[in-house]
Amino acid sequence: MQQFFNNSEIFVTGGSGVVGKAVIEKLLRSCNVKRIYVLLRPRGQLNAEQRLLKLRQAKVFQVLRVQKPQELDKLVPIAGDVSLPQLGITPEDVRRLAQVSLVFHCAATVRFDEPLRVALRLNVGGTLEAIKFSEQLRQLRVFVHVSTFFSNPYLQRVEPKYYDSPMDWRSCLRLLDEIHDDDMLDALTRKVIVGFPNTYTFTKNLAESLINDYRTRLPLIIWRPSIVLFSVRDPLPGYAPSLMGAMGLFSLVGAGLLKTVYIGDNIHLDITPQDMGVKALLYYTKCGYEAYRNGTPKELLVYQSSSKTHIPHTFKEMANHMDNLNLWYNAAFLKNLWAPGCHYTQSRCVYLFLVFTKQVLPALFIDTLLFICGRKPLIMAIMRKCYHTLEVMKPFMFNNYDSPGATDFKGLLELNKDTEFDLAEEYHNAASAEHLTSACNNMIQSVRRDLLNENPKTVGLAQRLIRIKLFIWHVLRLFVLYKLLSWFYYRFMR
Repeated sequence: MQQFFNNSEIFVTGGSGVVGKAVIEKLLRSCNVKRIYVLLRPRGQLNAEQRLLKLRQAKVFQVLRVQKPQELDKLVPIAGDVSLPQLGITPEDVRRLAQVSLVFHCAATVRFDEPLRVALRLNVGGTLEAIKFSEQLRQLRVFVHVSTFFSNPYLQRVEPKYYDSPMDWRSCLRLLDEIHDDDMLDALTRKVIVGFPNTYTFTKNLAESLINDYRTRLPLIIWRPSIVLFSVRDPLPGYAPSLMGAMGLFSLVGAGLLKTVYIGDNIHLDITPQDMGVKALLYYTKCGYEAYRNGTPKELLVYQSSSKTHIPHTFKEMANHMDNLNLWYNAAFLKNLWAPGCHYTQSRCVYLFLVFTKQVLPALFIDTLLFICGRKPLIMAIMRKCYHTLEVMKPFMFNNYDSPGATDFKGLLELNKDTEFDLAEEYHNAASAEHLTSACNNMIQSVRRDLLNENPKTVGLAQRLIRIKLFIWHVLRLFVLYKLLSWFYYRFMR
């Protein structure tokens, strides 16, 4: 693996996202690459160079900054935007990229509820522009498109192969030019994405169709990771990459904000630990290159990262395991509204009742106090966003997707044994209760340290605050009970 990436010039889109940053970190820490160009869109007052400086300070590079700080100098910012023709890259930068031999297209909007226009422009149009740009790269060995395991959500079993898209990607892109009214385009969304729970999976499906149409013109491969969560080992055990998506929901449980989740009892959420996924992705990149060296493959090369075959625990079992061992309390957050813990139910009525009593009412109470004290109410807004996030995730909370597991599992383990890309320990121990406990505990510690920026020395203080809040809560409950009994006694017993 190190030999394959040695002295390579690499181009990454979406380098500021979870997968993009993890790919960059692993390449810099474990491979002697020559240079990594990162496409960065100017944002607010920050230009591409300033955004790169900010990117270099990301927590994912904390080990790299200690072990090999000079490697970060290999990062080069390229001003551009995937929504623009030719990615908006200037002719001067195009010339700088002439020696690029590997492209990782990670840029995408991952919001499930993104308006169709935005999702099409970024996930489909952006992929097309990345391919058009890559056609100019004379040294190109492989173009890697990061898709999703859920790009064909109408299937119960997902194999590592291309499935025909129900719609033509060209026709969908034409909608952007032909329909200028956003309301009309949004109205069409419900008819256009039949069979897809959201615009994210729909546009990722179209992007795979686009890749398939270009596979004879460029060495293209697709990588489909399932839900990307915290790392098992690299760059640190349990490293939590972001407060977005599933990791954000985990954090809300620890903060005592999320108290109930609507999910089936026997659901196995297919997950891809970040480090395991990135190691597999880089291995598949090499596999794709070797396949194209023997001529254009007859079919599009699709590689999947799936936990179906090696993680037997249901989501509810994992969540209850964390609660039963008090893992949330052992790493209590200072930034907490209430004691951590969550109730998981597949009953819609129970779920809505708990949302109202355990989330909405406390949020209204706290926001009222904040308003009285002259502070801006904010808890109810968090609760609304949390509820909406779980609603758009509902199709995945009640469907079990089958798969053959990680693609080329044998080669992935055997050919990377005793190297920087070794995954044997992670896969072989994935089913054990000890491994689950260790992984979850490390994840909670990372959420506290890396996402909430809390000092480990304050755990004791956070635990005391939780005990005080619980004491006050119990006193209030007893007081209310006393008042109710008193009213009942004086009303009916005297």
